[in-house]
Amino acid sequence: MTDSVYTGEDFADKVKKQVEFYFSDSNLQTDRFLWRIYEANDGWVELKTILTFGRMRQFRPEEKVIEALKTSDKLTLSANEDMIRRTAPLKDFSELKNTRKRNSVHIEGFPTGVSQEELEEWVNTKIVPNLPKEKSVSSIRRIRSRSNKEFFGVVDVEFRTLEDAEYFLGVAIAFPQGIVADGEVDEKDHLKKMSLLTFREMRESGKRFGVNEVTKRRNSFKDNQRKKFRKGRNDSEAVSEEDEKKEETKEETKEETKEETKEETKEETKEETKEAKE
Repeated sequence: MTDSVYTGEDFADKVKKQVEFYFSDSNLQTDRFLWRIYEANDGWVELKTILTFGRMRQFRPEEKVIEALKTSDKLTLSANEDMIRRTAPLKDFSELKNTRKRNSVHIEGFPTGVSQEELEEWVNTKIVPNLPKEKSVSSIRRIRSRSNKEFFGVVDVEFRTLEDAEYFLGVAIAFPQGIVADGEVDEKDHLKKMSLLTFREMRESGKRFGVNEVTKRRNSFKDNQRKKFRKGRNDSEAVSEEDEKKEETKEETKEETKEETKEETKEETKEETKEAKE
C-alpha cells in the first residue's frame, strides 16, 4: 500500500517540527536506534534514514523536505544535503534524564482507542494554552503493551519547565474536555495523574509490598483482556482466575524489572519514541 502524501499549506512547518523533535533533548535520550547513529557519526544522521520513519513517509518529495529543513535554526544540513544533525550540542545525559523525570507527568484513564495524533491535538489545544510558562510541551508518549502494541490508556507528558508540570498537577482534567472546573465533569471521569517520579516510586513500592492503586489501574487493561479470554473458552479449557493472575503477575514483574534496569543503566526505552514516528 502506497503511503499518502501530505499536501497541506503547513507542509514545511510539519516537517520542521517532526524532525526537530527527533533531534530534541527529550527524544535523543530515549530513542536508542537514533542515538546509536547519532553517537557513531558525530551527530550526523542520513536524511534517507529520517525519511523512513513512519510519520515522515507522508512528506514527499525529498527535495521539498530539504527546503523545509533549511529554514530550521535547530537543524543543520551537510554540504551535499544528504545528512542532518542538530545545531546545538547535546547536554549531559544525566542532566537531561533528571530534567525529564522532574518535568514529566504520568496520566491514566484515556480511552484505549485514542491515537497519538488525537492526544497531541488534545494537549496542544486544551492544555498548552493554559500553561503559565511555556506554550508547548517537550513530548507526549503513549504507553503500549510490548507484546501486541495495544495502548493502555496511559500517557507520559514531559513539560518544558517544572512550573508548568506543577500547574498541570494542580488542575482537574478530563478527556476530551481538557481542564475542568469543580462539578463540570463527574469526578469518576477525571483522568488520574501524578509526577513521573511519584509514579515510579509507587510502582517500585507495589513490586515490593503488593498491589497499590497505581498498579491496580495499570492492570485494569489486562484484567479486561483476561475476562474476554475466559469468556471465549469452554469449560474443559477453563483456567482459574487465581492461577491466571499468578502467571500474569510473574510476567509483569519480569517485564517491569527488565524495563527498570534499562532505564537506570542507559537511556530510557524507545517505546513511545517509536509511537511518535508511526
